[in-house]
Amino acid sequence: MSFSVEYIRIAAYLGAGISVGIGAITTGIGSGMIAGEGASAIMRQPKANEQIFRTMLIGQAAAQTAGIFALVVSMLLIYGGFDVPKGGWYKAAALLAAGIAMGVGSLGPSIGAGYSGGQACKSIGRMPKHSSTIIGNMLVGQALSQTSAIFALVVSLLLLYSIPPQPVGISIAKIIMKSTAFIGAGFVIGLGTIGPGTGIGYVAGKANEMLGKFPKKICKNNKIGGKNGINACTRNCKSSSSAWSWSLYGNGCIGTRSW
Repeated sequence: MSFSVEYIRIAAYLGAGISVGIGAITTGIGSGMIAGEGASAIMRQPKANEQIFRTMLIGQAAAQTAGIFALVVSMLLIYGGFDVPKGGWYKAAALLAAGIAMGVGSLGPSIGAGYSGGQACKSIGRMPKHSSTIIGNMLVGQALSQTSAIFALVVSLLLLYSIPPQPVGISIAKIIMKSTAFIGAGFVIGLGTIGPGTGIGYVAGKANEMLGKFPKKICKNNKIGGKNGINACTRNCKSSSSAWSWSLYGNGCIGTRSW
């Protein structure tokens, strides 16, 4: 199968476009979620403008992590000096796969971090005096949601620098199979970040939401199970306001209130 260095250049440029393009879209969505909730919180609690604005900026910076990784991979694809023919079709497929891995790999982490940051801004609008606790919880959640983006970056770098040159005289069938495997690796790690990134971000966002509604530790039972344990927890957690309803989940009491 004839091969030209132009094929490697095309694959590298396509990979760079996919990487930074999808990365920019997803980080834009995540940052927009934070900005939207921040603006809504400021309208609701104007006196907490400074705290909400600071939280919004910190959250947006964390949500941009995957986009920065995507930009780095894109720059490497363009200026990394990969336009040499010795890599063959293997190299072309690996370069394209590297861009796919990081571009698609920014989906889950960016949206998850955006949701967590948005809920943090919303909660500070409710409970400004607990902003430090809420910001800390937000940052932990966002950091964990970005771990899958780091995995995507690692796979992208492996695809860029560890793929061996295509052997001379190899059959077309083997070239197609091997190239498909490289592109498949890019898609697998990219799509694999969606679940962990969004899932962890969702959990962190809900935790931030509950901190805004119930900032103090409500109650915990060391002994769970049995009528006495449930009654004790219910008595300790019972609120004087009829607007609250309490129920037992696991080892603690969760309160619900309409806002």
